[in-house]
Amino acid sequence: MLDGGGGGAVPWRLKEAVPLALGQAGSRARLERALVLAYWKEAVGKELAQLTEAVALEDGVLTVLVGDAVLAHQLTYRRLDLLQRFSARFPGKVREIRFRVGPLEAPPPEESPQEEPLTPALLQKARALAEAAPPELREKAERAALALLKRQRGNPCPICQTPSEKSPCPTCRRHLQSPLVAKEAERLARGKPPRLSGEALLAARHLARERLLSELRGLYPVALKEPEFWPLLKDLARRFQALFPEEALPEGVQSLLKRIE
Repeated sequence: MLDGGGGGAVPWRLKEAVPLALGQAGSRARLERALVLAYWKEAVGKELAQLTEAVALEDGVLTVLVGDAVLAHQLTYRRLDLLQRFSARFPGKVREIRFRVGPLEAPPPEESPQEEPLTPALLQKARALAEAAPPELREKAERAALALLKRQRGNPCPICQTPSEKSPCPTCRRHLQSPLVAKEAERLARGKPPRLSGEALLAARHLARERLLSELRGLYPVALKEPEFWPLLKDLARRFQALFPEEALPEGVQSLLKRIE
């Protein structure tokens, strides 16, 4: 005889219940109904949760789909115990449980997560995330961050390189709107040492890069005609290369600097 009580409670999670409610009008009553249905898995136990499914709650009557008649008959002996569990968790919501024999919907097959290939950008991102951890835990935090990043999907964010369906990613978008990040970007563009760290610093570097490139491109045609602007162009180029040594200067700026050296 199957016993769902001996296997321990199956913890229900909001991620199982909320989509049911959001797909309907999102009202409080429908959300409560979805939570009651999701709680069935915990109330009945691990083994029986795999063989049954709570499918409806109407006028206080919870309808549970059961795979065969024998199991449905066995569950009737646990009806009062189950009602007490629902009453303790959701007072007044479930006054009766009815078992209906029928085929259960097969759960969708789980897709094995596809890992992103390890790249220097991902490694840099993991290290940046791990900076907030205590020194003795930094190595473990970096490995955990790297494992998480490799499982995320989407195109790399141009700022932090985290895979995301939006560009920039939502986290970087918030940082770009921060006054502290804007002030840090001004400091970096002037050649000052950074004060921020982690993703906020990455966002500030992105703003500083855009600012310096804009100034370089704007000054270049003027410097072509007016030699007195060459020192300023050199200074802008020096600050840009100090911040981004791996990135080349705009082609025209490079060409002019070689001529005036």
